Formats: sequence, structure tokens, C-alpha cells
Amino acid sequence: MGLSCVKPQRKSSCINNGEIKVRRFGILRESNISTNNVEVVTRPWSDLPADLLSLIADRLGIIELLSFRGVCKAWHVASSVASAKTEAASNSEPWFLCYGENSQCHLYNTSQRGYKMSIPELDGATCIASNQGWLLIFKQGSMFFYCPFSRAKIDIPRFPHLVLSEHASAFSSPPTSCECIVAVMHRDLEYGLELYLLYRGADTWTRRKLSSIQYKLSAFGFATYNNETFYFFDKIDAAIAFSVKDKRCLKYNIVKKDNSIPRKILPCVRVKSLFVKFNMKKKLGLQDDISVSTCGTILQCDDIDKIIFNENFEAAGESGNRCVKGVWIQPRFFQVSSNQSWSL
Repeated sequence: MGLSCVKPQRKSSCINNGEIKVRRFGILRESNISTNNVEVVTRPWSDLPADLLSLIADRLGIIELLSFRGVCKAWHVASSVASAKTEAASNSEPWFLCYGENSQCHLYNTSQRGYKMSIPELDGATCIASNQGWLLIFKQGSMFFYCPFSRAKIDIPRFPHLVLSEHASAFSSPPTSCECIVAVMHRDLEYGLELYLLYRGADTWTRRKLSSIQYKLSAFGFATYNNETFYFFDKIDAAIAFSVKDKRCLKYNIVKKDNSIPRKILPCVRVKSLFVKFNMKKKLGLQDDISVSTCGTILQCDDIDKIIFNENFEAAGESGNRCVKGVWIQPRFFQVSSNQSWSL
């Protein structure tokens, strides 16, 4: 992996009894040029000071960082706190991770370059929320947070249902935060609309039953968290807001802004049909007989957050039996200690 971002160290020289010694970083090699009394001493890149290596790693994008960490042990250790945050800056576009048929996944960045990744953890699983580089994964009742770039995984207590038919999910902050709360709005065929909450450190979910008449929503579109409130949007123009502080639910109808009428302002901008806008189906080489379901994400912007809605595309005709999944994700790298757990 090239290091074009690193400026070569200026050659330092000293004269000692008529001999000139020159030190520079490069390939490990030693040579003497006796005719000019010059001794060239070259050293490996791994001899760079750890502090300088850490500064370099902190300025790399996610793909470069992964390559950087694979060079040698010294570089791996020096990049232990790097998170590729440069590619998750404000107003940057998310990346797209396609999965669902086996452990082989396809990753596309904003320049539409494709990468293949093997992620066994996603085989047979479904991503139900994506935020700040962390994915919330559901697999037959089990749930865990996962960072696909670092393979960091944090298990959380099992969900009360083995199947999530229709849902919208969000978490308030990264799972390593003591303030993290997971919220899942689930429409059950038998029990109707249910809100499940899991607080950091808790070993069981709390359940709230909601009236399907009072809190009627069409198909769920997305969920997000802002200012101590979870918002669950449908795909049309309605939302349910749950206040963590007051433990109350309110339903809102979303209308166009009218300054002449005082109304509550949404804390975010809704972005729909991004999968279609970026023509992802063609880029992935998916035919019309393949169903696609995607999980959105949240983009922290300078002025107001953007939320990318979940999307579903049914296969054309009756012969379609393949289904792939995808998730929009911010390319971040997180390392957690081996004893990191959901418990406090």
C-alpha cells in the first residue's frame, strides 16, 4: 500500500571526520559509497515513531486504514484509536453494503468503487438500524451491534420475538456509550403496535402496547432519535414520537412548513428513494426478478440531520425467489476491548 500522503523526511546530514552520513526512510537496505565517503543508511517504514504513525492513521479513509493496519504489528498497534472519521464528516454521502444471500457482501463507496467483503455475521441476519458506523443486527431473536470494518461486536439481550415482521428501529447513541437506548416499534399480527425499549445495562426489554386506532400508521419508513425523543416515521406523512424523559407517545401528521401557523418543526430532513437515485440496482447487477430491502441511516449534517428511509422493492413477476438486503452506512472503524459488553 503506497504512502503518498506522507511527505518524505528531509535528509539530515552530518560531517564526521570528512564522512557524510545520510539517513532516510525507505526499503530496508544498507549501502556504502566509498568513492564519495558517503554512507547511505536506509530504514524501514516500520521504524517511524509511534506518535507519527498514529497521526497518519487518523487521517486515512476506511479502505486505506484497513490496508495500513495490515502492514505490520507496529502499524496495527499505532492505529488502534483511528476511526476513519474523515469519511464520515458532515455532509458526506453514506456507503452502501449489500448482503443477504451468504457471507459474501459487496460494499460501494461514494465514488461507486466496489469492494468484496466476507461477513459471516450477516449470513441469515437483518440489519434493522444504522447510525454513526454501527449496525444493529437481528437474527432469529438474537440482537447485536456490529461494525463491519473492525468486526467489533457487542451482544445485547434477546428480543421478545423470533420474527420481526414490520418494524422501525433506532438507537440513541453508540453502544459503547452509557446513555445508549435501543427502541424498536413492532407491528405484531396478534398484539398490534408495540414499542420495545432496552436501556444500556438492562438485561430485559420493556414493552409498551399502543392503540392501533390512536397511533395508526401506514408501513414504517424509518426511525431516529433526537433530543431525548425517538421518532417513528411511516412512508407517507405521519410519525409517532416517544419522549424518553416523559415516557409519552404522541402522533404527528407531517405537513409543509407554514410560518403563519405555529407548529412543531421536525428535527431532521427525510430522504426517500436514495437507492433509486443512485441507481444501485444496476450498479449491483441485480435483475428485476430479485427483491431488495434496504435499511436507511442518519447523516449528521452541519445544519440539520438527514435521515435516509428504508426501502423495499418487490421482484417483478411471480418467478422471483431471490432476495438481497442492503444497508446505508457511514464508513467508520471502531475497536472495542474483548471484555466490552452491554452490561455496565
